[in-house]
Amino acid sequence: MSRADLNRLLGDLQKTPDLLEEARGVTKDPEAAVRWAGAKGYDLTTEEVEELVASDRELTDDELEDAAGGEDAWPPPGGGG
Repeated sequence: MSRADLNRLLGDLQKTPDLLEEARGVTKDPEAAVRWAGAKGYDLTTEEVEELVASDRELTDDELEDAAGGEDAWPPPGGGG
């Protein structure tokens, strides 16, 4: 078990959409996901895979709004829009 590998995988998933799609394809079976991760160079346990799956969820409207800059994001200050 390597918490560092889990953190590294999470970072790589955020940066690499293709890797994220591959991961989503194997997450229904934690043991298959552990094998997939091992083949990619990540040493994970089934518990870590389950944690990873639990964190992969849809964003709420509020979270999307915050990511987009909130209600005051447009028009930009200074009347640029």
